[in-house]
Amino acid sequence: MFRECASRVPNMQWSRFRLAFAYAQSGQLEEARKEASEVLRINPGFTIERYKRLLVYKDPKDTAHRLDGLRKAGLPET
Repeated sequence: MFRECASRVPNMQWSRFRLAFAYAQSGQLEEARKEASEVLRINPGFTIERYKRLLVYKDPKDTAHRLDGLRKAGLPET
């Protein structure tokens, strides 16, 4: 779903950072880094710290898992 969204709307960061953490958490680090570079192309100011403020999950492990994927993909912390 995210790949299709990224292909249809290539300048939407939402699908790109979701692909980045999904690829990273599944061990596809090359693909994750490509998507991370697309996130930064679209939004040069993207940081994990800013994104973290938007996350609302009942279980903190879900937040940690997502943020870990973004780190593995190479997105900047701050």
